[in-house]
Amino acid sequence: MKYLSSIIFTLGLLFLSCSEKGNAQSQAASNSQIKGLTVAFYNVENLFDIYDNPEKDDEQFLPEGEYKWTSEKYVKKLDNLARVIKSMGSNGPDILGIAEVENKLVLEDLTQLTELKDRKYAIVHEESMDMRGIDVGLIYDPAVFVYTSHQAFNVEFPEEPDYTSRPVLLVEGKVNQENLYIIVNHWPSRRGGPEESEPRRLNAAKKVKEVISIIQKKDDDPNILIMGDFNDDPFNKSLVEVLNASSEENANASFFNPMFALHNPDSSGTLTYRGKWNLFDQILVSKGLMDKTGQLKYISQSAAIHNPEFMQVGGDSPAKDMPRRAIYRDEFQEDGFSDHFPVLLKLSVNK
Repeated sequence: MKYLSSIIFTLGLLFLSCSEKGNAQSQAASNSQIKGLTVAFYNVENLFDIYDNPEKDDEQFLPEGEYKWTSEKYVKKLDNLARVIKSMGSNGPDILGIAEVENKLVLEDLTQLTELKDRKYAIVHEESMDMRGIDVGLIYDPAVFVYTSHQAFNVEFPEEPDYTSRPVLLVEGKVNQENLYIIVNHWPSRRGGPEESEPRRLNAAKKVKEVISIIQKKDDDPNILIMGDFNDDPFNKSLVEVLNASSEENANASFFNPMFALHNPDSSGTLTYRGKWNLFDQILVSKGLMDKTGQLKYISQSAAIHNPEFMQVGGDSPAKDMPRRAIYRDEFQEDGFSDHFPVLLKLSVNK
């Protein structure tokens, strides 16, 4: 099975390389016709391949591991995630940040071996030093977002020098020749309690602020999207105080956070814990994208939690509205996806 998977993957790469030239030639023409784009973020919950990597904490996700993670289960998980992604926007989002992937291979398989292959997504990924072995990444339509560069910034934890987490991933590109900066995050979890673990997320937020400063040194009024699973809600200190993100579109703040209006602990969020909703998955919008005179701008009230019925638990239980997980009570669910709902928003593009 591993040999067969390698053949399929190699054929996929050959197909991609053959199409890249045509993509590049048509890129400028396609880019000039863009009228708007969908940007999203999705924590896909433990997307591991079936191969053992001694440097990763992947023992549960092996054929002989706790979840009996076979090729069949892996492929089913990929297909299920592809169904979710394709249902966002028109035939999938134009730009999608992703969290909880083991490596670049799983992103390649997701984009090339599923129904997403026709979209011809490109990938940005960097291996991280995360203790669990999970990374963040970005997939994007190169006919819409023209990649220029990326850099991963490790988050330091001075009080806990042995603690490691996911890096802050900065991806730079252009839409219709206008710069767009995307910062993808997956901040430290709340393990140990929200207050006890908060300093780790504050460290991550401070690193994002450093990255913003780097951007601002070369771009006076940059178009920045900060997206991720922050493991904090919109009202928490890391977002409100450190990143200066406001719930008001016209506030005198560094960023507008449209996710404020989508969160209700009793009824609405992207994930649940002990019967209450959190909205850890968010996309923040910079002032540059709120400027009505700019070429790229956020479409007011376009932010949404993507939670169609097929992604929900369903039935009559109190959990009916919650995300349908791929692994529940240590058992693989054929019709499961992730323990998070994705979030999305739209940008208008003026010619």
